[in-house]
Amino acid sequence: MTAHVSPQPESDPQPETGALVEADVVVVGGGPTGLAAAHFLAGHGVRTVVLEQRLTPSGHPRATVINSRTMELLRHLGIDAAVRRAGVPLQNTARITWCTELAGTELAGLDIIASADALMQRAVNSPVLPVICSQNRVEALLVDRLPDNARVIRGVKAEELAPTPSGVRVTASGEGGRPLVVEARYAVLAEGLHGSLRETVGLEQTAATPLGRLLDIHFSADLSPWTAGRESALYWVLNDTVRGVLVTVDPVDGEWLLEIPALSADEEHRYFEQEVDHHKLIEAAIGKPVDAIEGLRIHSVRNWVMGSTGLTSWRSADGRVLAAGDAAHTFPPTGGFGMNTGIQDAHNLAWKLAAVLRGNATDALLDSYERERRPVAEFNARHSETNALQKRALLQSDADPEFARNIEEHRPHFDFEGQTLGFSYEPGPGESVVQDVVNYRPTAQAGHRAPHAWLDRDGDRISSIDLARTGFALLTGPGGAVWRQVAQETATVAGLPLTATVIGTAGSTAADTAADGPQLRDVNGAFADSYALRGAEAVLVRPDGHVLARLPGVAPRQELAQAVDRIVTTGLMPARAEVLS
Repeated sequence: MTAHVSPQPESDPQPETGALVEADVVVVGGGPTGLAAAHFLAGHGVRTVVLEQRLTPSGHPRATVINSRTMELLRHLGIDAAVRRAGVPLQNTARITWCTELAGTELAGLDIIASADALMQRAVNSPVLPVICSQNRVEALLVDRLPDNARVIRGVKAEELAPTPSGVRVTASGEGGRPLVVEARYAVLAEGLHGSLRETVGLEQTAATPLGRLLDIHFSADLSPWTAGRESALYWVLNDTVRGVLVTVDPVDGEWLLEIPALSADEEHRYFEQEVDHHKLIEAAIGKPVDAIEGLRIHSVRNWVMGSTGLTSWRSADGRVLAAGDAAHTFPPTGGFGMNTGIQDAHNLAWKLAAVLRGNATDALLDSYERERRPVAEFNARHSETNALQKRALLQSDADPEFARNIEEHRPHFDFEGQTLGFSYEPGPGESVVQDVVNYRPTAQAGHRAPHAWLDRDGDRISSIDLARTGFALLTGPGGAVWRQVAQETATVAGLPLTATVIGTAGSTAADTAADGPQLRDVNGAFADSYALRGAEAVLVRPDGHVLARLPGVAPRQELAQAVDRIVTTGLMPARAEVLS
C-alpha cells in the first residue's frame, strides 16, 4: 500500500486501466465514516483501500459538532489537536440564543456549560471536550494523516460489488471510464444516504415519514458586531420573514450556515419552487441590510429533506459486506449525532474485522456489530426526531413572556452528555441503551464505555481510556497483581494484544511497583470511584473502549478464558448477572 496520502487528488493517481488492487478491507465512501474506518482498521494492521467519487471534500459544512466521545476517538488517532485548531472549542460558544434577528431583541438564552463547575465536570468525564469543526475540515485532516497501510483513491465511482471465493470484488470507474478493480476479504459501505451498492447486496432501505424540507445557505460575513459578548453555537431567529437558525461554523473567519425549515406549504413553495433571493433571507436573519454586513459572500446553497432512514439489515447475507454511517442510518441534525454516530460505528466494527481477519475470532463476532450499534443509532434517531418536532413547534410559537420561561425544557436538545458518553451495548432487560440524556454517570459495568480517570506514571498524566487503544486491557487495583502474570501468559486475545495494568492508590511508591514496569497511580481517587474494584477484581476492556466483563479474580485464568471465548465465538458479552468463575 502507498504511504502518506495528501488530500489533493493528484498526490494519489488513479491506477492504470485494468489495474487490480488487493486489500483486506475495501471501504466505499470517503466521508468521515469511511475515512475513520480506514484509520481504525489500519491501527489494527488491516490493509485498507477507500474508494471515493469526489476529488475533494465538499465545501458545504453539513455536520459541525464533534462530541466528546468522537473527540476521544480522534485523540486516539492523534488528530484531536489538529481538529481543535481547525475548529472552535465548544466551551467558547457554549450557549444557545433565541432572538428576533441577530441584531434584534434577545428572547431567551440557554447555557450548555452554565458555570466553571459545570466545565470542570465535563473535564472529569473525558480527557477532551467537544468542538465545533465542520465535516469537510474533519475529512481533510483524516486524509492528511492517513496511516501507511491505508489508501484513498479519489475520482472513482464504485459501480459493482460481487462476491468472490475469498471475499468481494468492487469494480469502479473514473474519469474517462477507466476501470479499477479492488479485491478484498470484506467491504464496508460508507457510501452515504444516496449510495447505490447497498440494495445490490440485499441491504434494503427503510424510511420514516419525512419531518420537512430545509434550505441551507453557507456564507461568510463579519457578524462580530452582533455576536460579541454572547458567543453561541446556535442563534435561533424568529421573525415574520425567517424562522430558522444561524449555525456557528467558524466565527473567527466569519463562516456561517443559515438553516431554514419550511414550516408551511406556502414556505415550501417560496423556498423551493420560486426564485429565492438568498441575500434577502440573510438580511432578515441578521436584521441588517446587505451593505451593513461586512464581507458578506454566499458560498453554497442546498435543500434537503429531514428525516430518519435505516436498513433492514446492516450485513449482507453472505456476511462479507457491512454498512456504516449514513449508509446504515440517518436522522435529523437536531442534536448533531449523524457524523458522530458514523465514526463510532467504524470504531466498533474495526477491531471485530481485525479479529476475524487474523483467524482468531469466529464470524459471529461480526454479527455483534449491528446488534450493538443499531440500538444506539435508533435511540439517536428517536431523540433527534423529538428534538426536530420540538424545534418546529418552538419556531412556530409566539415570542411571548412564556417563551423564555419554557426554554429550559429544551435542554436535552442541546445538552446531552449522558447520551454522548453513557450509552451501553446490550443493556439488561427493561433497560434503555441510554438511561439519562443530559447527565452522565460513570460506570465500569459490562457494555458501558470504560470511564475516564487521570492516572500518574512518573509524573506523566495518562487517561484510563488510553490503556485499550489497539487491544484488550485488564485494569485492576493494588490487589490484582496476579493479572499481570495472566496477561504475560495470554499475550493476545482474538489476535489482538492483551495488556494488564495495576493501578495503585495515591500513596503508592516505587516499592509497590512490580518488576515489569512502573505502576500507574490513581492520584485523586477518580479511578477507584468509577471502577469500584474490590480485592483482585479486574475490568476487561475491549479495543473499542467498552467494558467486556468484570472478572472477580478468584480463578483469573479461567475467568479470562471464559469471557474471551464467549466474545470471540458467539459475539456476546457476559450477562450482567453472570458470575465468571
